Amino acid sequence: MTTEPNRELVRIRRRRAMMLQFIRDGHEGQMSRLDDFEIYALMQDMGTTMSRNQVMTMLQDLQTLGLVTFHSEWNEPNERYVAKEIMLTAAGTALVLRRKSNDDVLFD
Repeated sequence: MTTEPNRELVRIRRRRAMMLQFIRDGHEGQMSRLDDFEIYALMQDMGTTMSRNQVMTMLQDLQTLGLVTFHSEWNEPNERYVAKEIMLTAAGTALVLRRKSNDDVLFD
């Protein structure tokens, strides 16, 4: 039986994989680079309930892991930092293309 902390870790790893796939899909479709609000909306569309702050935190985690890069800037009206021009790094691209799970990302 899976314990609750393990379930949460699995949920986080799956959400990371979803975000990476969204970024890759945008690149393959030759669309403009995503920002944190667009990823937030895509996550909502997939039935994943996350706040915009949670999305930003997860993007920061992915950046720390070396899987994405983005520009962060202060948004005065919302009084929060936002991520702009999100893109996969070479490591992030390789991970998504191979769809090979690791300790940080879980592809279904």
